[in-house]
Amino acid sequence: MFGVWAEAVRDFADKARLSQDSNAFNVFRGGFTTTLTHDGVALFSASHTLLGGGTASNLASGALNTDNLFTASKQLMEQVDQRGVIRGNAPYILLVPAQLFKTATEITDSALIADTGNNAINIYRSAMGLRVMFSPYLGSAAGGSETAWFLLARNHGIRRVVRQGIQTGLMSWEYTDNRSYVYSANFREEAYAVDWAGAVGALGT
Repeated sequence: MFGVWAEAVRDFADKARLSQDSNAFNVFRGGFTTTLTHDGVALFSASHTLLGGGTASNLASGALNTDNLFTASKQLMEQVDQRGVIRGNAPYILLVPAQLFKTATEITDSALIADTGNNAINIYRSAMGLRVMFSPYLGSAAGGSETAWFLLARNHGIRRVVRQGIQTGLMSWEYTDNRSYVYSANFREEAYAVDWAGAVGALGT
């Protein structure tokens, strides 16, 4: 009995941590629609307004492949901030759903250019040092997309603020209607986008 109870408590704690991760990646799941930045448009958009007039884009296009990744990398490098200044961002993280992990790893970790017979170096491995990261909370199983991918610089503006870590509590059976113990947990945190600069996103279609 005590072993079952201990396992249930461990599973409860694990679910709380997973809830934190799912909540954090909601920024990317809604990055093309509901996650807004200070200019009032989606985080990944072709119409970010600049202070001096005009617009800027951090919306890439196309499925994840070597050519589209290079186009997005160049877009990130030449990206301007809200004041219209080129920031010179270097691609640092390629963030993908689990469905694209194999493709992303083959593109970035191959000794030579991926999916080609050309004897040429793989710039993503030798020059950029691009890191691949994936999350199951980006895919369709979590309400996201199987095709969307994201390119981030080191100084991207997406933040995760923890106001309160996971706190647990045990309510004794004397205070419940069915004379059972109630184990509860809660946390307070928010993930949001301070700025759209330093990030590029593609729907992958």
